Amino acid sequence: MTLKNRYIIQAGLLLLFLLFLRLTLPVPQGASLLSDMATQQASANHSDSDGAEKTSSWMLKWKGEPEADFAAMSQVIKQDYQSGILVARPASGISEAEWVYRWSHSYAVQYITENQVLRVSAAVTPNDPFVSRQKYLEQIHAPEAWTQVNYNDSLIIALVDTGVDLEHPDLKDNLVPGINLVQRNQPPQDDNGHGTMVAGVIAASGNNNKGVSGLLWKAKIMPIKALEKNGVGDEDKLGEGIRYAVDHGAKIIVLSVGLLRNDPFLKETVQYAEDKGVLLVAATGNDDGSLVKYPAAYPSVLAVGGVRTNNQVEPRSNYGPELDLVAPWSVYTTAMNGQYKYEEGSSMAVPQVAAAAALAWSVNPTLSVYELRNLLRQTAEDLGQPGWDMYTGYGLLRVDKAVSQPYVNDMYEPNDSVTEAKPFPLNSMIVGELRDGQDRDWFTIDAPYDGTVKLEMNASLAVPANTQWIHYSTAHPEGVVYPIYTLGTIDVNVSKGSHLFLLMQDNSVSSTAWPYRITNSFHIGSDPFEDNDRSYKAYKLAPRDQVVTGNFDKENDQDWFSMTLERSGIIKLRLTSDTKRMDLIMRVQPKGGTLITVDQNADGESESYRLEAYAGTYYFQVDKTDNQPVNGTYTLEVQYEERPLDMNEPNDKSYQATLLGNDYELEGVIDRNDQLEDIDWFKLYITDTSLLQLHLSQIPANRKMNMQLLNNSLAYVTSVENGIGETQLSLQQPLSPGTYYIKLSANANFRDQLYKISAKIDYLVSGYIDIAGHWAQPAMEELSNKQIISGFGDYTFRPERSVTRAEAVSMLVRAFGYAKYKAIDFTDLSPGFWAYDAISLAAQAGIIQGYPDRTMRPDQPLTRIEMAVLFANALKISGKQRGNHPFDDVELDHWAVPILKQMKAEGWITGYDDGGFHPDQLSTRAEFASMLTRVMGK
Repeated sequence: MTLKNRYIIQAGLLLLFLLFLRLTLPVPQGASLLSDMATQQASANHSDSDGAEKTSSWMLKWKGEPEADFAAMSQVIKQDYQSGILVARPASGISEAEWVYRWSHSYAVQYITENQVLRVSAAVTPNDPFVSRQKYLEQIHAPEAWTQVNYNDSLIIALVDTGVDLEHPDLKDNLVPGINLVQRNQPPQDDNGHGTMVAGVIAASGNNNKGVSGLLWKAKIMPIKALEKNGVGDEDKLGEGIRYAVDHGAKIIVLSVGLLRNDPFLKETVQYAEDKGVLLVAATGNDDGSLVKYPAAYPSVLAVGGVRTNNQVEPRSNYGPELDLVAPWSVYTTAMNGQYKYEEGSSMAVPQVAAAAALAWSVNPTLSVYELRNLLRQTAEDLGQPGWDMYTGYGLLRVDKAVSQPYVNDMYEPNDSVTEAKPFPLNSMIVGELRDGQDRDWFTIDAPYDGTVKLEMNASLAVPANTQWIHYSTAHPEGVVYPIYTLGTIDVNVSKGSHLFLLMQDNSVSSTAWPYRITNSFHIGSDPFEDNDRSYKAYKLAPRDQVVTGNFDKENDQDWFSMTLERSGIIKLRLTSDTKRMDLIMRVQPKGGTLITVDQNADGESESYRLEAYAGTYYFQVDKTDNQPVNGTYTLEVQYEERPLDMNEPNDKSYQATLLGNDYELEGVIDRNDQLEDIDWFKLYITDTSLLQLHLSQIPANRKMNMQLLNNSLAYVTSVENGIGETQLSLQQPLSPGTYYIKLSANANFRDQLYKISAKIDYLVSGYIDIAGHWAQPAMEELSNKQIISGFGDYTFRPERSVTRAEAVSMLVRAFGYAKYKAIDFTDLSPGFWAYDAISLAAQAGIIQGYPDRTMRPDQPLTRIEMAVLFANALKISGKQRGNHPFDDVELDHWAVPILKQMKAEGWITGYDDGGFHPDQLSTRAEFASMLTRVMGK
């Protein structure tokens, strides 16, 4: 058996028991006295100016089915099944006093009230000439209210606004001293007009044959100028204005201003006013959205939105769970310089409610501030869906009912069953009553997210024994019980969706009523990525497209995410929120790099960023401008496209040229969305006469690329271009010291493949890139400068390459200047051979002879011993037989020993450290050049 069913059975048994007692026991003697007192009070009420007269019928509303003895004791006159109202009178022979006492004390009766006869009361119309333009007064039934009361000059109403036109003829008689918080040495004179319009709605002097009429014909308006000429002000001045008003006797404060975000300063200021018994009335805002602005969004502030003349919701008026009332959006009111004008906005609806509160307070001066708020709610005209809703709140302001209807301790009755549960809007205060131990108060709370509902209990009386909340949800259909022992706060974990709450006493015999006040507040739960408030705690995201939804559930909450890329690509980030209460900030940081802050847009607007990302780790931070928790979520959309990237961009102009170093390779693409042709510029520095070799590779097969070399003045030096199908380019150019530029372009953009460009810079020594620092450099330089020796077409000398017989002969001929030719008849040498003439001259000089087989073998590498003999022939050295053995690795019977003996003795040749000459080792070009230089020197 559920707890709920058990309570129903117990209530039924108790009902039968009480009915038995009532039918068998005599009526107490005090009953007649109580009934007489009630009758006397009713009679007094009937003599009021509304024209009602006492009748002998009564209106009852049952909580459920009528009690069994009702029919026997009553004469039913009328029953309205739709409203549940039954009109009846005591049956013949039954005392009316006893009958009224019986049913006014029955737990089964929701309420019983006398059925009064109404007379027509003429509405009061002031003589102000423009009152016919004030259609909103009729919409809220102000003329009917004025038959009861039309002024309240016993309390002060403060306007925290732009000031008031202090000399306006329709306002000045209703003003009391205020303050200017913008220019403190000046009076609170309006320089914008907004405050003057608000003041006119409240208290333009009525029935004075001037202009318009305020809801209050006479009042005390305290102007507090907290906003500047442009209608904008700082929050600290708003708070100061509220405190000034409270401290200087104001009982109602009108706030036709609003802020998007909650913060501790404003919250404390609002609570200060509540603690001092001051009513705050504030506008929801005009932002076309489901967002009630602060301070209207606080539970202790009466939040007012706007409706059109047909009582339809004004689309521009903000709405939400904090909305209490609506009032006409458009008014005709006082304006600057003694003028009058039409104006609209929720800020024009607010002063109507504030003035109505003042009128109601004058009729019910003993009401507390929370009871006054409740009176305005319970007397509102229901609009839209039955009961409270987030678009119209509790309904349209009805001034006539606010000043004529009695205050009801529990406006939410009947709510004794699940089907009668009343909405308990988030971030609001409800005022109700448990009439006795059998009363049950059911409420529904709609949670917008997973989180926690805080229920703060307040009451003037101690908590009755066995009082408890029971929370019913999908997760716990049986209910979770929260015992209430003392006044305070309980926290209830809730999931997104609708929840049922039951407030009750588990005490069937208690007859004591317990009035209560309950304030709820909602706190969003933490998101699934916590704890990620620091970069080193960043939640790791996979490198792919994804959507992340998070929130800020605590003070100083910041959410960090990271993404590690194995390959380069484009990361697109878009940050949005589902509430304007967030002014989002996005920060992006490559690991070890600079933190980039993205905060381009206003509250509630999205932030976007595009990042060209290379392999590595990237951090994304989601933050907002304030450090307070907020009920709402943000959405981080991440798009990742793997793509080759040009890390050299921007380098589309010569002054943006990327530095290209020696033996360094860079990658790039030709791809720009904002122009037809992408041009990539590079630059390099030449410090000495050098040979520059540029190499461009990985050219797409369907693209042509052009590579230009320009000097420091951007004058053309040289260029190369590939053909379709050719995937690489090379350029070689000797250069003098200076700065040079490389300009790359293509016949069409490409983005799916990276080109590679590299530079090799070699110092040129006598036109060669490979002799600098060589042991034979001086010899090679000398011979090159004398044009005795030459290198290859690629600017190399190749000093370690073996020298051929033809090369050696050519160098000797140029060195010694032989000029006579000899006919030669080598079988492997034709006249077209490049060294044919040099070999002919050398043969005439007796330097060379061919082989016995009549071959010259010109391309055969020259051995060291052949080099020695060649030089000996040029020096006319014939050799000597006597002397020491020249080298250990040359046999004494070797045919060249005599020549080696003489050349060593004369210092032309030397051996190696091992004592050998290495006769069969090939002679290098460097060795030959060195030997030739020595020979020429002597």
